[in-house]
Amino acid sequence: METRAMTMIERAARAMYDNVRPDWDWDDPDAELLRRMYRDNARAAIGALREPSDAVTSAGYAWTAMVDAVLAEQD
Repeated sequence: METRAMTMIERAARAMYDNVRPDWDWDDPDAELLRRMYRDNARAAIGALREPSDAVTSAGYAWTAMVDAVLAEQD
């Protein structure tokens, strides 16, 4: 699947999945529970980034709005 067609949550979940075991197949029919877990973990990680750090405070509202948009995407 082309990455532009994926939600940001999906991209993050796949990156986490590949980082743990690059030899695992994301599309394996028996991996649905793992895919769900990685999507949930990606959503939690991105949600944790919602409040900007001091380093990104200058982006302020734009940063928060961008993270909100990612979290609103449907998997």
